[in-house]
Amino acid sequence: MRKDIVRYSLSILCLGGVLACSNPGSDEEARFNKRIVELESTYWSHSATSQILLNRLQSQQSQVLWSTNFHTAAPVPVGAVGPSKYLNKLNGIVHNDSIGRVVKEAVADGVNVIYVIGDGMGNMHMALPIYMRRATGNQEPTMFERIMREGACGFNYTCTSEGIVTGSAASGTALACGEKTRMNMVGMNRDGEPMESAMALAKKNHFKTAVVSDAGITDATPAAFYAHSLNRDLESDIARQLFEGKVADVVLGGGGSQFIPAGQEVSQLFDTDGVTYTSARNDSLNLFAAFAADQYNLCFTKEQMQNAPKDGKLIGLFGGGGLPPVIDRGPNNAKVPMVEDMAQQALEMISMDDHSYMVMIECARIDWEAHDNDLGAVYQAVEDMNRVLETAYAFYARNPEKTLLVFTADHETGGLEIAYKKMPKEQEDRVELPAGGTWTNITNPLSFKDYQTELTRQTKSLSGILTESKTVESLQENLQKYMGVSISAEDAAMVLESRNSYKRYKDE
Repeated sequence: MRKDIVRYSLSILCLGGVLACSNPGSDEEARFNKRIVELESTYWSHSATSQILLNRLQSQQSQVLWSTNFHTAAPVPVGAVGPSKYLNKLNGIVHNDSIGRVVKEAVADGVNVIYVIGDGMGNMHMALPIYMRRATGNQEPTMFERIMREGACGFNYTCTSEGIVTGSAASGTALACGEKTRMNMVGMNRDGEPMESAMALAKKNHFKTAVVSDAGITDATPAAFYAHSLNRDLESDIARQLFEGKVADVVLGGGGSQFIPAGQEVSQLFDTDGVTYTSARNDSLNLFAAFAADQYNLCFTKEQMQNAPKDGKLIGLFGGGGLPPVIDRGPNNAKVPMVEDMAQQALEMISMDDHSYMVMIECARIDWEAHDNDLGAVYQAVEDMNRVLETAYAFYARNPEKTLLVFTADHETGGLEIAYKKMPKEQEDRVELPAGGTWTNITNPLSFKDYQTELTRQTKSLSGILTESKTVESLQENLQKYMGVSISAEDAAMVLESRNSYKRYKDE
C-alpha cells in the first residue's frame, strides 16, 4: 500500500501524528508495521484496521467520505407526529434526555408510544435515501421527510453527563429514562442509581409493551429500556434482567446466545427449524425455558414468528449475536426476519385490544455498518429504517390523537459527509446556455447519476467481503465484483496483513 495512505489513515485519527516510513525493509518500517497491529488491538478491538485502510483507498475514487470509525458529537435528527402537547417540546434544538422525558410524559398520560431509534444515524446518513429519490426522479418523500413535515422537526444533541461524545449505553439511557448518564452505564444515573425507563413505567401502567432490535436484544440501546447495569458488556446479567423484570410482552431480535445454558446449542434444546447458535453464558441458566414457563411463546425463524398467536406473549431471538446486514440478506438467511418484519409483528400483537401500548424499535445495523465505513451497507440499512417508519406510521394513523411516533438516533457514527471535487481544466464542464452565454465549471458536485451508481453498485457488506477474501487476488476480485472498487495488489496485501482475523464479537 502506498505509505501516504497509511500515514493519512493514522494521522486523520489523531493517533500520535504522522509516522514516517520512507525506507522499506528498515527497522523504521518494522516499527511502522508493528504500530499498525498495536492500533488494531488498542483502538479497533474486535474490528480491524482493514476497514480504515480500505476507506482511505476508496476515498480517492469517491466523493462520499468518512472521517472516523467511531462516534462523533454531531447532532442527530429527531422527528415526531402525534398530539401537539408533545410535539412542541421536540421541535428545534433538544437533548436526548429531553426526548426521554417527553416520551415518559406521554406514557404517564396513557398515550401509545412508537419509539424508533436509528443507532448511529446522523443527518447525512438520513440524507442518503432522500438524495437517492432526487437522483432517481422518485417524487415520493421518505418517511423521515413526511414525519418531520407533518409534526416535530429537530436536532438531538447527544452528549453524556460527563462529556461531548456519547456511546449507545449512555445515550440509550437518556432516551429511555430521561436523564443523561456516564459512558457504558445502562439504566442508571451518573451516581450509579437505577432509573425507571419509559418502558418500565408503561408496564407499571398496564401498557402492552415490546422491544425490537436487529442487534442483540441485550445490546446497549434495547437494554437501556429494561435493565440496570454499570457496564453494558455484562450481557448475561442483562439477559437475566430481561426475564426477571417482566417489562416486555414481546421481545424480538438477536443475541440468543445469552439465553441458553453454557456449552449448549439452541437447536439441542428447542424446535428451531434448523437455526442454531452456541451459548455465550458461563452458567446453567436457561432463560428461554424460563420465558416459556412464564407463558411466552418461543420462535426462532420468521415463519415461527408470524405463526405465533397474536394474543399472547412472544420472545424470538433469531441469531446468537446481531442479525445479518440488510445488504447481505438472501436465500441463505431467509429464515431471519428483517427489522420491519419484527416491528410489524410486535405492533400487531401489542395493539390488539384497548390497552395502551409502547414499543421501542432499534435499527442497529446503521451503526454497525457505519463503524465499518461501509457506505452501500449503511444506505441499505437506512432504507430499512424508512420501511420500519412506514409500518410505524400506519399504526400511528389508526389513532393519531392518542399515539406518539418518535424517531431519532442515539449518536452519529463515522463522520459521514459528501464533498465536491476539483477537476483538471481539460475535464471542465462547458455548456452553451439556451438564454445565451457559456457556463463553465471545474467543480464536481457529485452528479445525481454518479451518486446513484455509488450507492447501488455495492451488493455485499464490507465485513462479508473481508471475511470471504483469503488472498490478495480474491480481495481484489471481490472488491471489484461487489463494490466496483479497484485496488492494487500491493494495497490488497497491506489490507490483508492488517486484517488479522476479521471477526466482530457481536457477529459470533
